[in-house]
Amino acid sequence: MKTRSVIFLLLVMMFSLAGCDGSIDENAMGTIVAATLEAMGVDEAGEPVETKSPDATADVSGDPAPLPPTEAPEASGPGVLQIAYISGGDVWFVEEGAAPIQLTTSGNVEHVALSTDGQLTAYIWHDTSLEVSELRVVDTVAGTEWVLFSQANLDAIYPLGEALHHLPYQFDFIPGSHTVLLNTRKIYMGPGLVQNNDLWSIDADTSARTLLLDPGQGGDFYFSPSGDMLALVLPTSLGFVRPDGSDRSPDHLTFPFVITYSEYAYYPVPVWAPDESAIAVLIPAEDPFVDDSALIWRVPVAGAPIPLLDITSFPFFHNQGKNPAIAPDLSKVAYLREISTTSVDLVVAPLDGSAESIYASGNLSWQGWNPDSAQFVYGDAPRNLLLGSLGIPAVGVGFGGRLRWVDADTFLYLDELTSTHRFAKVDLPSASSVLDIISGSVFGYDFTQ
Repeated sequence: MKTRSVIFLLLVMMFSLAGCDGSIDENAMGTIVAATLEAMGVDEAGEPVETKSPDATADVSGDPAPLPPTEAPEASGPGVLQIAYISGGDVWFVEEGAAPIQLTTSGNVEHVALSTDGQLTAYIWHDTSLEVSELRVVDTVAGTEWVLFSQANLDAIYPLGEALHHLPYQFDFIPGSHTVLLNTRKIYMGPGLVQNNDLWSIDADTSARTLLLDPGQGGDFYFSPSGDMLALVLPTSLGFVRPDGSDRSPDHLTFPFVITYSEYAYYPVPVWAPDESAIAVLIPAEDPFVDDSALIWRVPVAGAPIPLLDITSFPFFHNQGKNPAIAPDLSKVAYLREISTTSVDLVVAPLDGSAESIYASGNLSWQGWNPDSAQFVYGDAPRNLLLGSLGIPAVGVGFGGRLRWVDADTFLYLDELTSTHRFAKVDLPSASSVLDIISGSVFGYDFTQ
């Protein structure tokens, strides 16, 4: 890891990821800043972080024997929207039509994942004062919580070397089960994001842990629509594997390591075809400051990868957020093309190579595609949310961010129009309802229906 001052590093990251309006894309920066500040033990202002410890901390001793995944019970009701989210540093839960319920009281919550039956919420509990980070779970009905991966257990999974700790990183429930998949990362005294590129499975009902893929064999993972397959992403390759670690098929596509000019590696974001036969992925040029092109590939689960579209004038640092730029039906791609230091074009290009369209221009940010692949949401200056579709003028749908689609008619987002941040649900064309008032500086959510 390179040695450089923290202040200089943060400036480099902020400059590199800044939009043309000088704003930072929160999806692209969140992980990097969190890793940097976590290693420093300070907040955004550079002050020591004061956090509250729980009265009692459950512990998972040793490594339990692997057990088969536990099937989840039936959901409380078909079609009922259930959401786990963070407010005031704790896990909350709300079911559509009911009042919000606070599930934890110890604070220090970062990131949540909800099982598809809505019964369990997995979350990262991080106490910077104790230098402890754990993967925990809470029962949304009973309110009981327990530890799935303690800090002591995490530090024992591989030799630490010069690292301070191993930490949970990406995690999610396998659809239709109470089994959590996760990968891990390591932290050092200085800043930086270093992933172990492994893959673990944990039965949340029994806390039994299984190492599915050794370090270097795993990576970031993305479920197919049915949950039967994972796209497995590394900084220089992409492949497939079953959620139980079987049928691993690496290197379906290989590509050069993308230089980010910072202390993290770039992992592309694939998009699954609805029929699960392939994924599509956008790969930027090796050195984005020298070459502003990108190439979109179709990568079949069985068969050779196919290049689909070569994009020119693709400013990498405007377009590397976690919201997929490729439409869910793999028919087109949306991206921002810089036209001045203060303005970009929102370009929509069919993947069959036919003529592209410039939908809007200005101080814009990309938010994501509607599941119908026809509509999309983008931000203007920079948090005014607009719903667009080719050939149809955009309409305002809110002011804020953290937008995620529930289905083609409904999305969730954090309304930041005033200093009182509201977690809201929007039913198109215009019906909006407030789910809860959000407090604290950390927010995230997951949902099932």
